[in-house]
Amino acid sequence: MTDRNQLMYQVSRLFYEKEKTQTEIAHLLQLSRPTIASLLKDAKQKGIVRITISPQHSSTIEMEHQLCEKYNLQTVRITPSGNSDNQSKIHIGQALADFIEHRAYDLSSIGIGWGSTLYEFIQAAHPMPYQHLSIVPLMGGASVESLHLHSNHLCFQLAEKYQASVSYYYAPAIADTALQKEELMHSSFIKKSHKKALAVDLALVSIGNPALSSTYKQLGVVSPEDEADIHQKKVIGDALATFYDQNGESTDTNLSKRMVGITLEELEMMNEVAILASGISKAPSLFALLQKGCVDHIIIDQSVADYLLAKDY
Repeated sequence: MTDRNQLMYQVSRLFYEKEKTQTEIAHLLQLSRPTIASLLKDAKQKGIVRITISPQHSSTIEMEHQLCEKYNLQTVRITPSGNSDNQSKIHIGQALADFIEHRAYDLSSIGIGWGSTLYEFIQAAHPMPYQHLSIVPLMGGASVESLHLHSNHLCFQLAEKYQASVSYYYAPAIADTALQKEELMHSSFIKKSHKKALAVDLALVSIGNPALSSTYKQLGVVSPEDEADIHQKKVIGDALATFYDQNGESTDTNLSKRMVGITLEELEMMNEVAILASGISKAPSLFALLQKGCVDHIIIDQSVADYLLAKDY
């Protein structure tokens, strides 16, 4: 993409999606107003902008409204359930990119968890001039295994796309021992990273069900002993550095005692929290969190939406 095409894309998003005036865009990008008008005209001629009327299916809009009301949420976005788990995550990632890029100018910092759903968000994110943003990891991630799923690497990639500043959480996602985890959390270096994570404007968190499928299983860190422990403790979900039960209460396991990052209790105190979930296996995990009242936004696929709408709450 040429520099001019990139500029046409940025100007078009600001004008049509962010509803900025041409004067505001000119000031923001330090260009003249006639230049902005010319870029918008060329964007239409080159097909970068196509004006179509394609409303979302009314039943989906109604379902989003019902879920907002039922669970006291600010935002619900429902995406199609894909033919595969990965396709569903791609849809979630695209919806999250749209959600973030509509709000980016109202935010100063975004916190990123880990996992394949957030990876798909990074892939879907558009190159944008969000130099005012700070991208912050919400948990450790100093590992060479499955690097593309780790919080630090995801933050770096997103900051590159958004021309934003980035910070790092220099600790493993999972310490070797519970004692090592405690020592890390008491170090001044990690305390600084943790404090910055707690202060983000918006936390983006992908949840899992470690008994069935989650980033922990993808990374191969769940041993047979850990799996037995998870089942015995009736763990139904994981969010950042916490396992939790069907009531949304933190559950200690041998594995969770070694996890480094923001806990569920800390997540409850954060400014805004957006939860991502696709696949029916994640639906009970999300329902448990919604009972805690710590979630502001959810981006989910149709299977999760159907489950949540049918549940008594």
